[in-house]
Amino acid sequence: VNTTEKLTALRQQMHTHNLSAYIIPDTDAHMSEYIGEHDKRLAWITGFTGSAGTAVVTMGKAGLWTDSRYWTQAEREMDCNWELHKEVGTTPIVNWLFTEIPARGHVGFDPLLFSVASWKSYDTAFQGSDRELVSITANLVDLVWESERPPAPSQPIFVLQETFTGSTWQEKVSSIRSQMQKHHKAPTAVLLSALDETAYSSIRLFVNKSRFNSETL
Repeated sequence: VNTTEKLTALRQQMHTHNLSAYIIPDTDAHMSEYIGEHDKRLAWITGFTGSAGTAVVTMGKAGLWTDSRYWTQAEREMDCNWELHKEVGTTPIVNWLFTEIPARGHVGFDPLLFSVASWKSYDTAFQGSDRELVSITANLVDLVWESERPPAPSQPIFVLQETFTGSTWQEKVSSIRSQMQKHHKAPTAVLLSALDETAYSSIRLFVNKSRFNSETL
């Protein structure tokens, strides 16, 4: 996959947002293990189709971090615009960023694609570095991925029968409320964002009989 034009367009967006670098994770807004074609931003920008990885683009370089399962695959799928880094985790990525971007540089990310734990990990690593993490609510890959992007899924939603779910959604919600009341400082609400949690406790819905659909839900 030739990614030259894609990277050029992305860097134009980075320049518009005054960014020195942009981080592209391999997930969707629900931190799903399986993501739809519409959300495969990492694969589109890098050419790498493995299920685990993080890409970082600066104004002069582009790197992909993935684990040993995918080293050979990444080398075969990515073009010469990309560097393959055979380490994973926040520390290798941040250390590379510190060598590639200047002091007072801004590193952008889409907050919808970062878990709280991931955000805290990056934020801690950036402390005292004279570089800043910047939340960009408009995903920059989305802004340049206009041609031939798969549409958001719109398949029918299937409701599982109680035979398979074990109990009604009302009973499951009641059970969650009972657990809330057992805490010393009982919460007034519980936020459920993972698709399996949502499906279990409220609507019990499956898409395509096996995978949850983040766009539809």
